[in-house]
Amino acid sequence: MKKYLFTDGTNVIREVQSEEELQKLIQSSEDPGKIRIWIYNTNEWITHAEFGKRRVVKVAPLNNTPEREVKKEEAVVRQRTTAKRRGWPKLVVVLLSAAVIFLIYNFTRIKWKRISPLEVTASRPNNVPLMNVDSLVQEIEFVRGQKLDRVTATNLRIRNTWPDRMQLKLKSEREAKNGDTKFYDVSLFIDNSTGYNIDQAVVQLSNWENDQVIKVDTFHFNFIGYAAPATRVLPVEYRGDSLSVSFLSMRSKAFNFCYAAEKESNYGNLNDRWFCKD
Repeated sequence: MKKYLFTDGTNVIREVQSEEELQKLIQSSEDPGKIRIWIYNTNEWITHAEFGKRRVVKVAPLNNTPEREVKKEEAVVRQRTTAKRRGWPKLVVVLLSAAVIFLIYNFTRIKWKRISPLEVTASRPNNVPLMNVDSLVQEIEFVRGQKLDRVTATNLRIRNTWPDRMQLKLKSEREAKNGDTKFYDVSLFIDNSTGYNIDQAVVQLSNWENDQVIKVDTFHFNFIGYAAPATRVLPVEYRGDSLSVSFLSMRSKAFNFCYAAEKESNYGNLNDRWFCKD
C-alpha cells in the first residue's frame, strides 16, 4: 500500500492511504498549480504535474531481444500468414477443378451396358450325321444272318444317335460397349440322357470375332451321370462377338462308346462307327 502527503497551498497537510484517495483530493482542489505531493520513501515534495508524469512511466519489458530481431520475426509471421491466406484459394481451385474433371469424365465416358444373356447349344458334329438306325440294324442282321440281342441293339442305337442324347450348352452374362461385347459368368452344362454314365468328356470353347476364332479353351469333365446335368462355372472373361462350344471327345465303358471329333464319318458303312474296341 502506497502512502502520500497532500497539500494544496493551505496550511493543512493530509496523510493519504491510497492513490484513489489522493486522486479525489486532487480533483477537489481549486488550484492544481499549488498542489504538492510527498511520496513516502522519497525525500521531496513534487508538483501535481510531476506526479502525473511519474504515473505514466511504464516499466520496461523483460524481453531482451533486440528490436531488429523482433521486427524480423514479426515480418516472417506476416509472410507466413499471407502465404497461408493465398494458399487456401489455390487449394480450393485445384479441388474444384479435379471434381469438375471427374464429373465430366464420369458422365461422358461410354459405360458397359448389360444386354440379354447368351445361351448356346452345341451343334451336331459334322462327323455324326443323322442315321436311320433301324435300317442299319436290319442290314447288320441280314449280313450276319442272325438277329441282334436287345442289349447290343440298344447300345448300337445310343452310340450312333448320341448327339440327340448328349446336350452340351453354354450360358453367359453379357455387357456391350462401343461395339464390343464382354462375356462373364460363363457356365457349361452337359445333359446326359443315355441312361449310362459317361466316364470322360472333353469340351472346346471357341471365342469368335469377325467370323474368326480368336481364342480356344479346353475343359475336361469326369464321370458325368444321367440323374442331373454336369455343370462347370468358368472363372474367365471373354471379349468378342460370340462364343461356341463343341465336344472334342467322349468315352463310356458302360456301352462301349468312344467319340473323337477328328475321326472322319463313314456314314453308310455297316460298321459300328463309335464302338469302343479297347
